[in-house]
Amino acid sequence: MIKVPDLTADNALKFSGEIQDYQLSEGEVFDFSDVHNCDPFPMLVVSRTIWQLRKRSDVKKCVAHECNNGYAEHMRFYRAVGIKQGKDFSENYGNQRYLPITCLKISDLRETGAANLERIQEVIVNKSKLMANVLSQGNASYKKWLSYALTEIMRNIPEHSQGDAIWYCAQYWPSFDLVELAIMDEGIGIRNSLLSNNAYENLIHSDEEALEYAVSPGISRTFVPGGQNFSNDEWANSGYGLYMISHICAELGGSFIIASGDAALKIDESGKKTYSKSCHLQGTAICLRVRLSRMGNYEDVARRILNLGEKEAKENGRAIKSASKSTRSILGYE
Repeated sequence: MIKVPDLTADNALKFSGEIQDYQLSEGEVFDFSDVHNCDPFPMLVVSRTIWQLRKRSDVKKCVAHECNNGYAEHMRFYRAVGIKQGKDFSENYGNQRYLPITCLKISDLRETGAANLERIQEVIVNKSKLMANVLSQGNASYKKWLSYALTEIMRNIPEHSQGDAIWYCAQYWPSFDLVELAIMDEGIGIRNSLLSNNAYENLIHSDEEALEYAVSPGISRTFVPGGQNFSNDEWANSGYGLYMISHICAELGGSFIIASGDAALKIDESGKKTYSKSCHLQGTAICLRVRLSRMGNYEDVARRILNLGEKEAKENGRAIKSASKSTRSILGYE
């Protein structure tokens, strides 16, 4: 029997590591009786971890026990696991306080772009704006930043991950002045993506090191050693997205988690922290937590972070020295 833990970030990451090499038996029982808390990030991590385990196991049947959490049903957690219980993915719903677990297929995004004569990045911008409308609670600054953050994270998936889908989920808790947004893919992961660039092959030897580089300014799979590394293309990747998003979350009283492979990194007001116990994720999972009451001065904070990042990148021989036009535009530079 597999005991599914209560859905907190720490529990979810630990669980993904613990069942990495687990061999399912025919009729294996998954016990969900401990599932009480249901935050977006752990719901995505645990549901996709179980789904992947079931997919790679040569068993015909598993049994779900104690699937009685109404909120988990409503947020499609059980459906994401593969259990026919609760709201179905075909049902389009949500409100200004939550977005249920949702899957965006990359092929569908490309088809939408082709039909509208748009690039996939433009399709993702439109999706991001719709999601930001739901969660911004009328806060113009937060809506602008959230749209930028969603665009930067989601466009990385078709551009770098080789994954075939974007998974996301979000919740706003008014009593805690807190929004949590989770995004996940099941692609090649941060380490393999960065190592596809020979410039980083002697620098990155583990998933933990890959995450450290991923949240540094100007680090991108598209970096060209000795090249100009500048493009007039608004969507040219400059490696500043995760750096900007993670540091803005931290400075404005929230937090940022990125997990890929066997490592996870958290950034908040106290600094960076690597999770001590190994996780195991196929692809990459990201969690943003922000406090709406702190968003009023986000543009000043963002400009300061960008200036520091570009200064740091100029001192690094393997980083792109300037942020992309899309990043600078959202901050009012252009």
